[in-house]
Amino acid sequence: MRIKIVFIFIMFVSLLLSSSLEISAATSEVDISTENIEKVEEFIQNQMEKGNIPGLSVTIVKEDETVYQRGFGYADIDNGREITPDTLFELGSTSKAFTALGVLTLVDNGTIDIDAPITDYIPWLSMTYKGEEATVTVRDILYQTSGIPFNTISDIPISDGENAIEDTVKTLVGVELDSMPGEKFQYATINYDILGLLIEKTSGIKYEEFITKNILDPMGLNNTYMYSNEFEKDRMAQGYKQLFTEPRVYHAPSYEGNKPAGYIITNSKDMEKWLKIQLGVLKESTFSNSVIEESHIANRRVEQLQDGSSYASGWFVYQKGGGEISHGGNNPNYSSFILFRPEEKIGVAVLSNINSAYVEDIGHGINRILLDEDNNGSNIKDLNMIADYIAVAIIFVSIMVITVVLWLTIKVLKELKAKRRFVDKKGKRGILKVLTSIIIMMILTYGIYLIPYLLYRGVDWEFIFVWLPSSIKWALYLGYPCLWLVYSYSLLISFVKKKDEPVDVIVS
Repeated sequence: MRIKIVFIFIMFVSLLLSSSLEISAATSEVDISTENIEKVEEFIQNQMEKGNIPGLSVTIVKEDETVYQRGFGYADIDNGREITPDTLFELGSTSKAFTALGVLTLVDNGTIDIDAPITDYIPWLSMTYKGEEATVTVRDILYQTSGIPFNTISDIPISDGENAIEDTVKTLVGVELDSMPGEKFQYATINYDILGLLIEKTSGIKYEEFITKNILDPMGLNNTYMYSNEFEKDRMAQGYKQLFTEPRVYHAPSYEGNKPAGYIITNSKDMEKWLKIQLGVLKESTFSNSVIEESHIANRRVEQLQDGSSYASGWFVYQKGGGEISHGGNNPNYSSFILFRPEEKIGVAVLSNINSAYVEDIGHGINRILLDEDNNGSNIKDLNMIADYIAVAIIFVSIMVITVVLWLTIKVLKELKAKRRFVDKKGKRGILKVLTSIIIMMILTYGIYLIPYLLYRGVDWEFIFVWLPSSIKWALYLGYPCLWLVYSYSLLISFVKKKDEPVDVIVS
Protein backbone atom coordinates (compact mmCIF):
# COMPACT_ATOMS: atom_id res chain seq x y z
CA MET A 1 0.00 0.00 0.00
CA ARG A 2 2.83 2.40 0.91
CA ILE A 3 4.56 1.63 -2.38
CA LYS A 4 1.35 2.42 -4.25
CA ILE A 5 0.96 5.76 -2.42
CA VAL A 6 4.61 6.67 -3.12
CA PHE A 7 4.14 5.74 -6.79
CA ILE A 8 1.03 7.91 -7.08
CA PHE A 9 2.84 10.79 -5.36
CA ILE A 10 5.80 10.52 -7.75
CA MET A 11 3.47 10.46 -10.75
CA PHE A 12 1.63 13.53 -9.44
CA VAL A 13 4.89 15.47 -8.91
CA SER A 14 6.12 14.42 -12.37
CA LEU A 15 2.88 15.63 -13.95
CA LEU A 16 3.11 18.92 -12.07
CA LEU A 17 6.71 19.48 -13.16
CA SER A 18 5.84 18.59 -16.73
CA SER A 19 3.00 21.12 -16.78
CA SER A 20 5.17 23.84 -15.30
CA LEU A 21 7.85 23.16 -17.89
CA GLU A 22 5.30 23.45 -20.68
CA ILE A 23 4.05 26.75 -19.27
CA SER A 24 7.56 28.14 -18.92
CA ALA A 25 8.32 27.04 -22.48
CA ALA A 26 5.28 28.89 -23.74
CA THR A 27 6.01 32.09 -21.83
CA SER A 28 9.31 33.54 -20.75
CA GLU A 29 9.96 35.34 -17.50
CA VAL A 30 10.76 39.01 -18.04
CA ASP A 31 13.66 40.41 -16.01
CA ILE A 32 13.49 44.18 -15.56
CA SER A 33 16.03 44.30 -12.73
CA THR A 34 18.50 47.18 -12.37
CA GLU A 35 21.26 44.82 -13.53
CA ASN A 36 19.39 43.99 -16.74
CA ILE A 37 18.57 47.64 -17.43
CA GLU A 38 22.29 48.39 -17.14
CA LYS A 39 22.95 45.63 -19.67
CA VAL A 40 20.34 47.20 -21.95
CA GLU A 41 22.01 50.62 -21.78
CA GLU A 42 25.47 49.19 -22.41
CA PHE A 43 24.14 47.22 -25.39
CA ILE A 44 22.39 50.29 -26.84
CA GLN A 45 25.49 52.47 -26.57
CA ASN A 46 27.72 49.79 -28.15
CA GLN A 47 25.34 49.32 -31.08
CA MET A 48 24.93 53.05 -31.58
CA GLU A 49 28.70 53.41 -31.83
CA LYS A 50 28.99 50.51 -34.29
CA GLY A 51 26.15 51.85 -36.43
CA ASN A 52 27.13 55.56 -36.39
CA ILE A 53 23.69 56.38 -34.99
CA PRO A 54 23.38 60.07 -34.04
CA GLY A 55 20.28 59.76 -31.84
CA LEU A 56 17.94 57.19 -30.38
CA SER A 57 14.91 57.11 -28.09
CA VAL A 58 13.97 53.90 -26.27
CA THR A 59 10.81 52.92 -24.40
CA ILE A 60 10.12 49.70 -22.49
CA VAL A 61 6.72 48.87 -20.97
CA LYS A 62 5.69 46.00 -18.74
CA GLU A 63 1.91 45.61 -18.41
CA ASP A 64 0.57 49.11 -17.64
CA GLU A 65 3.89 50.50 -16.39
CA THR A 66 6.60 52.31 -18.33
CA VAL A 67 9.66 50.65 -16.82
CA TYR A 68 12.25 52.45 -18.95
CA GLN A 69 12.36 55.50 -21.17
CA ARG A 70 15.45 57.38 -22.22
CA GLY A 71 17.01 59.35 -25.05
CA PHE A 72 20.53 58.67 -26.34
CA GLY A 73 22.69 60.91 -28.49
CA TYR A 74 21.61 63.98 -30.40
CA ALA A 75 18.52 65.31 -32.14
CA ASP A 76 20.78 67.96 -33.70
CA ILE A 77 24.53 67.32 -33.56
CA ASP A 78 25.61 70.79 -34.75
CA ASN A 79 23.56 72.60 -32.10
CA GLY A 80 24.14 70.05 -29.34
CA ARG A 81 20.41 69.37 -28.92
CA GLU A 82 20.00 66.03 -27.17
CA ILE A 83 17.35 63.36 -27.70
CA THR A 84 14.63 63.25 -25.02
CA PRO A 85 11.39 61.22 -24.75
CA ASP A 86 9.62 64.32 -26.18
CA THR A 87 11.73 64.37 -29.37
CA LEU A 88 9.70 63.68 -32.52
CA PHE A 89 10.66 61.25 -35.31
CA GLU A 90 9.21 59.99 -38.57
CA LEU A 91 8.06 56.42 -37.98
CA GLY A 92 8.69 54.87 -41.37
CA SER A 93 6.76 51.66 -42.02
CA THR A 94 5.59 51.30 -38.43
CA SER A 95 3.03 53.89 -39.61
CA LYS A 96 1.27 51.04 -41.41
CA ALA A 97 -0.31 49.73 -38.20
CA PHE A 98 -2.19 53.05 -37.79
CA THR A 99 -3.51 52.89 -41.35
CA ALA A 100 -4.52 49.25 -40.85
CA LEU A 101 -6.56 50.21 -37.78
CA GLY A 102 -8.30 52.87 -39.86
CA VAL A 103 -9.32 50.26 -42.44
CA LEU A 104 -10.35 47.70 -39.80
CA THR A 105 -12.48 50.35 -38.07
CA LEU A 106 -14.36 50.89 -41.34
CA VAL A 107 -14.64 47.11 -41.80
CA ASP A 108 -15.97 46.80 -38.24
CA ASN A 109 -18.73 49.38 -38.79
CA GLY A 110 -19.74 47.87 -42.14
CA THR A 111 -18.46 50.67 -44.39
CA ILE A 112 -15.86 48.43 -46.08
CA ASP A 113 -16.17 44.78 -47.13
CA ILE A 114 -12.70 43.34 -46.60
CA ASP A 115 -13.21 40.72 -49.32
CA ALA A 116 -14.53 43.14 -51.92
CA PRO A 117 -12.37 44.08 -54.92
CA ILE A 118 -10.54 47.35 -54.41
CA THR A 119 -12.15 48.56 -57.66
CA ASP A 120 -15.52 48.60 -55.83
CA TYR A 121 -14.17 51.62 -53.96
CA ILE A 122 -11.52 52.96 -56.37
CA PRO A 123 -12.95 52.03 -59.82
CA TRP A 124 -10.00 53.32 -61.87
CA LEU A 125 -7.39 51.24 -59.99
CA SER A 126 -7.04 48.42 -62.52
CA MET A 127 -4.01 46.10 -62.38
CA THR A 128 -3.08 43.08 -64.48
CA TYR A 129 -1.61 39.64 -63.98
CA LYS A 130 -0.15 37.82 -67.01
CA GLY A 131 -1.79 40.42 -69.22
CA GLU A 132 -5.30 39.90 -67.84
CA GLU A 133 -7.12 42.27 -65.50
CA ALA A 134 -6.63 41.05 -61.92
CA THR A 135 -9.10 41.09 -59.03
CA VAL A 136 -7.31 42.49 -55.98
CA THR A 137 -9.30 42.58 -52.74
CA VAL A 138 -8.98 44.88 -49.75
CA ARG A 139 -7.74 41.85 -47.75
CA ASP A 140 -4.99 41.23 -50.33
CA ILE A 141 -3.75 44.78 -49.93
CA LEU A 142 -3.97 44.75 -46.12
CA TYR A 143 -1.98 41.50 -45.89
CA GLN A 144 0.53 42.44 -48.61
CA THR A 145 -0.57 39.61 -50.90
CA SER A 146 -1.78 41.85 -53.73
CA GLY A 147 1.16 40.88 -55.97
CA ILE A 148 2.17 44.52 -56.42
CA PRO A 149 5.95 44.59 -57.09
CA PHE A 150 8.35 45.89 -54.44
CA ASN A 151 10.00 48.23 -56.96
CA THR A 152 6.83 50.36 -57.23
CA ILE A 153 8.41 52.31 -54.36
CA SER A 154 10.59 53.93 -57.06
CA ASP A 155 7.49 55.41 -58.70
CA ILE A 156 6.17 57.17 -55.60
CA PRO A 157 6.23 60.83 -56.61
CA ILE A 158 7.85 63.62 -54.62
CA SER A 159 4.81 65.63 -53.61
CA ASP A 160 3.26 67.68 -50.83
CA GLY A 161 0.10 68.55 -52.74
CA GLU A 162 -3.50 68.29 -51.59
CA ASN A 163 -4.10 65.10 -53.59
CA ALA A 164 -0.71 63.52 -52.96
CA ILE A 165 -2.11 60.15 -51.82
CA GLU A 166 -4.34 59.79 -54.86
CA ASP A 167 -1.51 60.88 -57.18
CA THR A 168 0.70 58.21 -55.63
CA VAL A 169 -1.89 55.45 -56.06
CA LYS A 170 -2.48 56.50 -59.68
CA THR A 171 1.09 55.36 -60.49
CA LEU A 172 -0.26 51.79 -60.09
CA VAL A 173 -2.87 51.99 -62.85
CA GLY A 174 -2.13 49.20 -65.32
CA VAL A 175 0.79 47.82 -63.29
CA GLU A 176 1.68 44.17 -63.96
CA LEU A 177 1.50 42.12 -60.74
CA ASP A 178 4.31 39.74 -59.79
CA SER A 179 1.93 37.05 -58.53
CA MET A 180 -1.74 36.10 -58.47
CA PRO A 181 -3.50 38.21 -55.80
CA GLY A 182 -3.92 36.32 -52.52
CA GLU A 183 -1.37 33.61 -53.34
CA LYS A 184 1.91 35.00 -52.07
CA PHE A 185 3.25 37.55 -49.58
CA GLN A 186 5.28 40.31 -51.22
CA TYR A 187 6.06 43.46 -49.30
CA ALA A 188 5.25 46.60 -51.28
CA THR A 189 4.98 49.79 -49.26
CA ILE A 190 2.51 51.35 -51.70
CA ASN A 191 -0.15 48.78 -50.67
CA TYR A 192 -0.79 50.93 -47.61
CA ASP A 193 -1.03 54.10 -49.67
CA ILE A 194 -3.92 52.38 -51.47
CA LEU A 195 -5.48 51.76 -48.03
CA GLY A 196 -5.01 55.45 -47.20
CA LEU A 197 -6.92 56.40 -50.35
CA LEU A 198 -9.54 53.73 -49.55
CA ILE A 199 -10.11 55.45 -46.20
CA GLU A 200 -10.62 58.77 -47.98
CA LYS A 201 -13.02 57.36 -50.59
CA THR A 202 -15.19 55.50 -48.05
CA SER A 203 -15.18 57.99 -45.17
CA GLY A 204 -15.56 61.12 -47.29
CA ILE A 205 -12.80 62.96 -45.40
CA LYS A 206 -9.03 63.29 -45.74
CA TYR A 207 -6.90 60.38 -44.56
CA GLU A 208 -5.13 62.58 -41.99
CA GLU A 209 -8.40 63.83 -40.53
CA PHE A 210 -9.86 60.33 -40.31
CA ILE A 211 -6.82 58.87 -38.52
CA THR A 212 -6.68 61.81 -36.10
CA LYS A 213 -10.39 61.66 -35.18
CA ASN A 214 -10.89 57.90 -35.18
CA ILE A 215 -7.51 56.51 -34.06
CA LEU A 216 -5.26 59.08 -32.38
CA ASP A 217 -7.88 61.01 -30.39
CA PRO A 218 -9.63 57.95 -28.87
CA MET A 219 -6.21 56.53 -27.94
CA GLY A 220 -5.05 59.80 -26.39
CA LEU A 221 -2.01 60.02 -28.69
CA ASN A 222 -1.54 63.77 -28.38
CA ASN A 223 2.08 63.74 -29.57
CA THR A 224 1.43 61.93 -32.85
CA TYR A 225 1.05 64.11 -35.93
CA MET A 226 -0.10 63.86 -39.52
CA TYR A 227 1.59 67.09 -40.65
CA SER A 228 4.99 68.60 -39.83
CA ASN A 229 3.45 72.08 -39.42
CA GLU A 230 1.39 70.96 -36.39
CA PHE A 231 4.29 71.37 -33.92
CA GLU A 232 7.31 73.57 -33.19
CA LYS A 233 10.27 72.79 -35.45
CA ASP A 234 12.75 72.27 -32.62
CA ARG A 235 10.70 69.35 -31.27
CA MET A 236 11.66 67.28 -34.33
CA ALA A 237 14.92 65.36 -34.49
CA GLN A 238 17.09 66.41 -37.42
CA GLY A 239 17.27 63.58 -39.96
CA TYR A 240 20.67 62.15 -40.88
CA LYS A 241 22.18 59.97 -43.59
CA GLN A 242 25.50 58.18 -43.81
CA LEU A 243 28.03 60.17 -45.87
CA PHE A 244 31.80 59.66 -46.03
CA THR A 245 31.67 57.27 -43.02
CA GLU A 246 29.85 59.76 -40.78
CA PRO A 247 26.18 60.70 -40.16
CA ARG A 248 25.44 63.98 -41.95
CA VAL A 249 22.29 66.13 -41.99
CA TYR A 250 20.02 65.10 -44.85
CA HIS A 251 16.83 66.85 -45.91
CA ALA A 252 14.83 64.14 -47.65
CA PRO A 253 12.25 64.97 -50.33
CA SER A 254 8.60 65.21 -49.29
CA TYR A 255 6.52 62.08 -49.95
CA GLU A 256 3.11 63.13 -48.62
CA GLY A 257 1.46 60.53 -50.84
CA ASN A 258 3.35 57.79 -48.98
CA LYS A 259 2.16 58.97 -45.57
CA PRO A 260 -0.25 56.06 -44.89
CA ALA A 261 2.68 53.68 -45.36
CA GLY A 262 5.50 55.55 -43.70
CA TYR A 263 5.33 59.21 -42.71
CA ILE A 264 3.41 59.54 -39.45
CA ILE A 265 5.36 61.52 -36.83
CA THR A 266 5.51 60.66 -33.12
CA ASN A 267 7.69 60.43 -30.01
CA SER A 268 8.48 58.02 -27.18
CA LYS A 269 5.82 59.56 -24.93
CA ASP A 270 3.15 58.36 -27.36
CA MET A 271 4.99 55.12 -28.12
CA GLU A 272 4.57 54.07 -24.48
CA LYS A 273 0.81 54.55 -24.87
CA TRP A 274 0.84 52.81 -28.28
CA LEU A 275 2.58 49.76 -26.79
CA LYS A 276 0.13 49.60 -23.87
CA ILE A 277 -2.78 49.87 -26.31
CA GLN A 278 -1.38 46.92 -28.30
CA LEU A 279 -1.09 44.96 -25.04
CA GLY A 280 -4.67 45.93 -24.07
CA VAL A 281 -3.69 47.57 -20.77
CA LEU A 282 -4.14 51.32 -21.37
CA LYS A 283 -7.32 52.16 -19.47
CA GLU A 284 -7.46 55.74 -20.74
CA SER A 285 -7.87 54.59 -24.35
CA THR A 286 -11.44 54.40 -25.64
CA PHE A 287 -10.41 52.73 -28.90
CA SER A 288 -11.89 49.28 -29.55
CA ASN A 289 -9.76 46.47 -28.08
CA SER A 290 -11.41 44.00 -30.44
CA VAL A 291 -10.16 45.95 -33.48
CA ILE A 292 -6.66 46.01 -31.96
CA GLU A 293 -6.80 42.24 -31.46
CA GLU A 294 -8.08 41.80 -35.02
CA SER A 295 -5.04 43.69 -36.33
CA HIS A 296 -2.76 41.12 -34.64
CA ILE A 297 -4.32 38.12 -36.41
CA ALA A 298 -1.82 36.78 -38.93
CA ASN A 299 -2.73 35.81 -42.46
CA ARG A 300 -2.37 32.01 -42.50
CA ARG A 301 -3.68 31.68 -46.06
CA VAL A 302 -0.17 31.95 -47.49
CA GLU A 303 3.17 30.37 -46.61
CA GLN A 304 5.14 31.67 -43.65
CA LEU A 305 8.19 33.78 -44.41
CA GLN A 306 11.69 32.34 -44.07
CA ASP A 307 12.05 33.76 -40.55
CA GLY A 308 8.88 31.95 -39.47
CA SER A 309 6.69 35.06 -39.40
CA SER A 310 3.33 35.76 -41.00
CA TYR A 311 1.94 39.18 -41.88
CA ALA A 312 -1.04 40.64 -40.08
CA SER A 313 -2.46 44.17 -40.40
CA GLY A 314 0.71 46.24 -40.36
CA TRP A 315 2.53 43.71 -38.15
CA PHE A 316 4.76 40.66 -38.50
CA VAL A 317 3.61 37.87 -36.17
CA TYR A 318 6.06 35.27 -34.84
CA GLN A 319 5.31 32.04 -32.97
CA LYS A 320 8.11 32.52 -30.44
CA GLY A 321 7.24 31.29 -26.96
CA GLY A 322 3.94 32.95 -26.11
CA GLY A 323 4.05 34.91 -29.38
CA GLU A 324 5.86 38.00 -30.61
CA ILE A 325 4.59 40.84 -32.80
CA SER A 326 6.83 43.44 -34.39
CA HIS A 327 7.49 45.75 -37.33
CA GLY A 328 10.40 47.88 -38.45
CA GLY A 329 10.29 51.22 -40.22
CA ASN A 330 12.79 52.96 -42.47
CA ASN A 331 12.66 56.30 -44.24
CA PRO A 332 15.63 57.95 -45.99
CA ASN A 333 16.72 59.65 -42.76
CA TYR A 334 14.75 58.02 -39.92
CA SER A 335 14.03 54.51 -38.65
CA SER A 336 12.03 52.77 -35.94
CA PHE A 337 11.32 49.35 -34.51
CA ILE A 338 8.38 48.25 -32.36
CA LEU A 339 8.09 44.85 -30.68
CA PHE A 340 5.69 43.46 -28.10
CA ARG A 341 4.87 40.12 -26.53
CA PRO A 342 1.16 39.95 -25.60
CA GLU A 343 1.55 36.91 -23.32
CA GLU A 344 4.25 38.51 -21.14
CA LYS A 345 2.69 41.99 -21.53
CA ILE A 346 6.00 43.56 -22.49
CA GLY A 347 6.77 46.02 -25.28
CA VAL A 348 9.81 47.80 -26.72
CA ALA A 349 9.90 50.84 -29.03
CA VAL A 350 13.04 52.28 -30.60
CA LEU A 351 13.05 55.53 -32.62
CA SER A 352 16.06 56.98 -34.45
CA ASN A 353 17.02 59.89 -36.70
CA ILE A 354 18.98 57.83 -39.22
CA ASN A 355 18.09 54.94 -41.53
CA SER A 356 20.01 52.04 -39.98
CA ALA A 357 19.68 48.27 -39.66
CA TYR A 358 21.13 48.64 -36.15
CA VAL A 359 17.84 50.17 -34.93
CA GLU A 360 15.93 46.91 -35.40
CA ASP A 361 18.84 44.96 -33.94
CA ILE A 362 18.76 47.17 -30.84
CA GLY A 363 15.04 46.42 -30.40
CA HIS A 364 15.61 42.67 -30.70
CA GLY A 365 18.64 42.84 -28.41
CA ILE A 366 16.67 44.65 -25.68
CA ASN A 367 14.00 41.97 -25.93
CA ARG A 368 16.59 39.19 -25.58
CA ILE A 369 18.18 40.83 -22.55
CA LEU A 370 14.82 41.26 -20.82
CA LEU A 371 14.02 37.59 -21.43
CA ASP A 372 17.48 36.57 -20.14
CA GLU A 373 18.29 35.05 -23.51
CA ASP A 374 21.72 34.90 -25.10
CA ASN A 375 22.53 38.31 -26.58
CA ASN A 376 25.92 38.01 -28.20
CA GLY A 377 24.69 40.43 -30.85
CA SER A 378 23.78 39.83 -34.45
CA ASN A 379 26.09 40.02 -37.42
CA ILE A 380 24.60 43.26 -38.71
CA LYS A 381 25.14 44.09 -42.36
CA ASP A 382 23.93 47.65 -42.61
CA LEU A 383 23.37 48.40 -46.30
CA ASN A 384 23.94 52.12 -45.83
CA MET A 385 27.29 51.69 -44.12
CA ILE A 386 28.47 49.06 -46.62
CA ALA A 387 27.37 51.17 -49.59
CA ASP A 388 29.05 54.25 -48.12
CA TYR A 389 32.38 52.46 -47.55
CA ILE A 390 32.33 51.05 -51.09
CA ALA A 391 31.41 54.47 -52.53
CA VAL A 392 34.21 56.19 -50.58
CA ALA A 393 36.70 53.61 -51.90
CA ILE A 394 35.47 54.17 -55.49
CA ILE A 395 35.72 57.96 -55.05
CA PHE A 396 39.27 57.73 -53.69
CA VAL A 397 40.43 55.34 -56.44
CA SER A 398 38.66 57.37 -59.15
CA ILE A 399 40.33 60.62 -58.07
CA MET A 400 43.73 58.93 -58.02
CA VAL A 401 43.20 57.31 -61.42
CA ILE A 402 41.79 60.49 -63.01
CA THR A 403 44.78 62.47 -61.72
CA VAL A 404 47.30 59.95 -63.03
CA VAL A 405 45.56 59.51 -66.41
CA LEU A 406 45.27 63.28 -66.95
CA TRP A 407 48.98 63.66 -66.16
CA LEU A 408 49.85 60.82 -68.59
CA THR A 409 47.58 62.31 -71.27
CA ILE A 410 49.27 65.70 -71.00
CA LYS A 411 52.64 63.93 -71.15
CA VAL A 412 51.67 62.06 -74.35
CA LEU A 413 50.37 65.25 -76.01
CA LYS A 414 53.58 67.09 -75.14
CA GLU A 415 55.63 64.24 -76.64
CA LEU A 416 53.47 64.39 -79.80
CA LYS A 417 54.05 68.13 -80.05
CA ALA A 418 57.79 67.59 -79.55
CA LYS A 419 57.77 65.04 -82.43
CA ARG A 420 58.79 62.22 -80.09
CA ARG A 421 55.49 60.54 -80.99
CA PHE A 422 53.59 60.21 -84.25
CA VAL A 423 49.99 59.36 -85.25
CA ASP A 424 49.62 55.75 -86.31
CA LYS A 425 47.08 55.55 -89.14
CA LYS A 426 45.03 52.46 -88.40
CA GLY A 427 44.10 49.95 -91.05
CA LYS A 428 40.70 48.28 -91.35
CA ARG A 429 41.53 45.72 -88.68
CA GLY A 430 42.63 48.46 -86.28
CA ILE A 431 39.48 50.49 -86.90
CA LEU A 432 37.36 47.36 -86.30
CA LYS A 433 39.11 46.81 -82.95
CA VAL A 434 38.38 50.40 -81.95
CA LEU A 435 34.68 50.10 -82.90
CA THR A 436 34.43 46.80 -80.99
CA SER A 437 36.01 48.39 -77.91
CA ILE A 438 33.54 51.30 -78.08
CA ILE A 439 30.61 48.86 -78.18
CA ILE A 440 32.06 46.97 -75.19
CA MET A 441 32.41 50.25 -73.27
CA MET A 442 28.82 51.22 -74.06
CA ILE A 443 27.60 47.82 -72.82
CA LEU A 444 29.69 48.24 -69.65
CA THR A 445 28.28 51.74 -69.13
CA TYR A 446 24.72 50.45 -69.52
CA GLY A 447 25.54 47.60 -67.13
CA ILE A 448 26.48 50.16 -64.45
CA TYR A 449 23.18 51.95 -65.12
CA LEU A 450 21.35 48.66 -64.44
CA ILE A 451 23.09 47.96 -61.11
CA PRO A 452 20.16 49.10 -58.86
CA TYR A 453 17.68 47.19 -61.00
CA LEU A 454 19.73 43.98 -60.88
CA LEU A 455 20.96 44.11 -57.28
CA TYR A 456 18.20 45.96 -55.42
CA ARG A 457 14.92 44.46 -56.55
CA GLY A 458 14.30 46.57 -59.64
CA VAL A 459 14.56 50.12 -58.28
CA ASP A 460 16.20 52.98 -60.17
CA TRP A 461 19.12 55.34 -59.47
CA GLU A 462 16.81 58.14 -58.26
CA PHE A 463 15.59 55.85 -55.49
CA ILE A 464 19.20 54.97 -54.61
CA PHE A 465 20.20 58.64 -54.43
CA VAL A 466 17.35 59.40 -52.00
CA TRP A 467 17.52 56.31 -49.79
CA LEU A 468 21.20 55.36 -49.71
CA PRO A 469 24.29 57.46 -48.82
CA SER A 470 24.92 60.54 -50.95
CA SER A 471 28.48 59.30 -51.47
CA ILE A 472 27.00 56.86 -54.03
CA LYS A 473 26.10 59.79 -56.30
CA TRP A 474 29.67 61.11 -56.00
CA ALA A 475 31.04 57.65 -56.74
CA LEU A 476 28.82 57.31 -59.83
CA TYR A 477 29.62 60.80 -61.12
CA LEU A 478 33.36 60.21 -60.66
CA GLY A 479 33.32 56.52 -61.65
CA TYR A 480 31.80 57.09 -65.08
CA PRO A 481 34.30 59.80 -66.15
CA CYS A 482 37.13 57.73 -64.68
CA LEU A 483 36.10 54.70 -66.73
CA TRP A 484 35.80 56.68 -69.96
CA LEU A 485 38.97 58.66 -69.30
CA VAL A 486 41.00 55.45 -68.88
CA TYR A 487 39.44 54.13 -72.08
CA SER A 488 40.13 57.38 -73.93
CA TYR A 489 43.75 57.28 -72.78
CA SER A 490 44.11 53.69 -74.00
CA LEU A 491 42.73 54.79 -77.38
CA LEU A 492 45.09 57.76 -77.45
CA ILE A 493 48.23 55.70 -76.88
CA SER A 494 47.05 53.14 -79.44
CA PHE A 495 46.95 55.94 -82.06
CA VAL A 496 49.84 58.08 -80.85
CA LYS A 497 52.95 55.88 -80.87
CA LYS A 498 56.46 56.54 -79.73
CA LYS A 499 58.88 56.55 -82.65
CA ASP A 500 60.62 53.41 -81.47
CA GLU A 501 57.31 51.48 -81.02
CA PRO A 502 56.06 48.99 -83.66
CA VAL A 503 53.05 50.15 -85.65
CA ASP A 504 50.02 48.19 -86.84
CA VAL A 505 50.27 46.83 -90.35
CA ILE A 506 48.02 48.81 -92.70
CA VAL A 507 45.62 46.57 -94.59
CA SER A 508 44.35 48.24 -97.75
